[in-house]
Amino acid sequence: MISDIFQYRFLTNALIAVVLSAAATSQLSVFVTLKKMSFLGEAFSHIAFAGIALALLIGTEFTITTLLFVIIVAILIGVVSKYYHYQETNIVTIFLSLSMAIGIILLNLNRDYTPDITSYLFGNVLLVTANDLLYLSILVIANLAFVTLFFKEMFYLTYNFNVATLYRIPANTVYYIFTILLAANIVVSVKVIGVILITAQLILPGITALNLTRNIKLAMILSFVFAQIGSVGGLLLSFRYNLPSGASIVILLFIIFIASLAVKTKN
Repeated sequence: MISDIFQYRFLTNALIAVVLSAAATSQLSVFVTLKKMSFLGEAFSHIAFAGIALALLIGTEFTITTLLFVIIVAILIGVVSKYYHYQETNIVTIFLSLSMAIGIILLNLNRDYTPDITSYLFGNVLLVTANDLLYLSILVIANLAFVTLFFKEMFYLTYNFNVATLYRIPANTVYYIFTILLAANIVVSVKVIGVILITAQLILPGITALNLTRNIKLAMILSFVFAQIGSVGGLLLSFRYNLPSGASIVILLFIIFIASLAVKTKN
């Protein structure tokens, strides 16, 4: 079945895309899970919807426009929540709803183009271009560089923000870099798995790995392995049975998660 994929350029691009997307998100998955930031990932995925609508309306490059929009909103969330001392989850929820509303209005204003919304909401890996593969490759390298350079800082930051500050770790700076990187992962992977499903790809590999080990480095390795199995396996299932690729990937990742619960229960 894999050999059949390599006969077509667009299918080859799709396979490379799911491999790169899984590699990118899995590098952050363990930290997102431990830091309990799944709500932020969910928010960014919905905020990206407004960025997508904006790019479609003004006719600019999809990924760059959406990424800039999400990063600006992410910074606004941080500034408003810290400066005015609001609970971050409340501000995130407000901006999430606002962004979805803006996205709907922008799409309504775009009279000359009727977009296939399902491709953005649920992903269409067959639409991946050479530029998308380039962005995903850059993202994998950026994630690896961040994890390598700031592993100790993220370790302290994940378990105790105050202790990180006590040890003079630039906790706020590292947190903002991580948040922006998280936003970039979501935006760049939208074509592969979709706005609605991207959070599952970001969370499931990490939480599955943590069911099997509490060693962060080992968990990151397992997260990478599970992400690749789920993503490549999901793509092959979608190709074989003519199913939506994003949904197939998420379901397979969930099955792996359920299997890890059985192992965790035995331990």
